[in-house]
Amino acid sequence: MRAVAVFPERRQLRVVDHPEPRRERPTDVLARVLEVGICGTDREIARFEYGAPPPGEDHLVLGHESLVEVLEVGEAVEELAPGDLAVPMVRRPCASPACPACRSGRADYCLTGEYEERGIMRRHGYMAERIVDDARWFVRVPRELREVGVLIEPLTVGAKGMIDAAEMLRRLPWVRGAPQSATRGINAVVIGAGAVGLLAAMALRSLEFETWLWSREPEGSPQGRLVEGIGARYRSSAQRPLAELAEEVGRIAFLFEATGSAAAAFESMGFLGANGALCLTGVPGPTGAFPVDAGAIMKRLVLRNQVVFGSVNAGPDAFRAAVEELGEFARRWPRELASLISSRHPLEEVPALLGRPPVGTKTVVAVAA
Repeated sequence: MRAVAVFPERRQLRVVDHPEPRRERPTDVLARVLEVGICGTDREIARFEYGAPPPGEDHLVLGHESLVEVLEVGEAVEELAPGDLAVPMVRRPCASPACPACRSGRADYCLTGEYEERGIMRRHGYMAERIVDDARWFVRVPRELREVGVLIEPLTVGAKGMIDAAEMLRRLPWVRGAPQSATRGINAVVIGAGAVGLLAAMALRSLEFETWLWSREPEGSPQGRLVEGIGARYRSSAQRPLAELAEEVGRIAFLFEATGSAAAAFESMGFLGANGALCLTGVPGPTGAFPVDAGAIMKRLVLRNQVVFGSVNAGPDAFRAAVEELGEFARRWPRELASLISSRHPLEEVPALLGRPPVGTKTVVAVAA
């Protein structure tokens, strides 16, 4: 079958003829890959900056954002059936018996760092015509989300951040035990207008947060129009410094960083309101050192009761939440949601796509015809 693979030692990226996967256990699921999204991680791996093949192999099949259709299931599988749409998760547990996170099925909190990630670290990904995996790593997707289901994995980044942020908010006495409507009118700012940032803004709006998105694209850009279309406010960093945005917003209760820029992340800390939470999701590249007033940052965190936390590869709860959220977005903002997918390309075009700068918000590989 066809697949897209990187060969780190040879510094090659190409479409290959990869062995067909086979079901071996009663809990296995064989699925046809419909679509795979391309993100910054894929581009870093294609530049040989990151990623690792499975042990003993010289190549890594790319792809971790996917939508699949189930073809066959083992006799022990009850929650999936042939014809179902599903999204497979990315991270797999480490082998250490001493890791309580992985032993409880939450590899997103792995303590050893020896986890595997499909299409990223030590396990082949989804940019292939067919895959096999254990049923516990699939989340079923309603058929009506066929055209946008490939966005579920990037949405899980925000979904996990929202789950964690909700726990942070519940530490406040007047929020603890309050209904979900307690988030109505709370100010939130998203930094970065990539797919993760835009989906996070949708999630915040669906929870009735007053939401702003701040990014480098000009006001009136497609990203800006999308943000305004969901009832949030878009502000361009080229026209409005973060200090001016903070003055407009007032007390910022929740900041969601989706840029991968360490400088932007640390700058944003200075504008987080009292009792606020900052969720970091970007992974910065090697940009060199920049000056930071560590004392001022520490002082603000302590005196304002603030929380700063990171969120990485999601667990089962975030995947399930993302499916529900995507369905809500499709009902409320169908045009804006569909516009997140900028273009679709056949598998053979992937090496060329990864060799040039991205265009639009989300590029998708249409693996199945």
